[in-house]
Amino acid sequence: MASVCTLEALTNLIYYREIAEIESMQSMMAQKVMMDKKPFFDVWMYEASDEIQSVAQAFGERYMLENSLIQMKNCTNASAKIVLERVIFLHCLALVRKEQAWYLINGVISPQAAADLDDQFNLAVKAIAPFTNDCVEALGVPNIKELHAPIARDYVAFNAQDDFENFDAAGDMFDFKTTGSMRAKL
Repeated sequence: MASVCTLEALTNLIYYREIAEIESMQSMMAQKVMMDKKPFFDVWMYEASDEIQSVAQAFGERYMLENSLIQMKNCTNASAKIVLERVIFLHCLALVRKEQAWYLINGVISPQAAADLDDQFNLAVKAIAPFTNDCVEALGVPNIKELHAPIARDYVAFNAQDDFENFDAAGDMFDFKTTGSMRAKL
């Protein structure tokens, strides 16, 4: 495929990686335990830790994605469903980008598709940016003006001053809905 940047393709890649990691570990364990006659405990404890970690990581990524897709499917609020879809898509892109070398080495994606991941990731970030405040609010983060986080304010002004305990130098809290973009505010 020239591009894998659809939710369906990304989901399939994440599911496939889990299956491939399990099969790889099974094969390695069978070789060392059954063919080489090494004790299972020794192989498991001293020779398979990288494979165990890879399987666990792939399982966790697939499990979280699967449950996120279920929540999106069951969502009845059309606006929330749009945000969920964009967040899940961005998350899938991030996972595939992170494991891009694995997908390329195993011949799962083409070099052309891999080259497209960064641009698509940047577009997905831009697509979710207008919903940043909604995402933060959905996480239950209180909207407190006294929040001590210069990064959520004018971090350039904060970093330009000498007193790094003076959070007021960072200005008002940044709001994506009213200002449009951080660069426009600066």
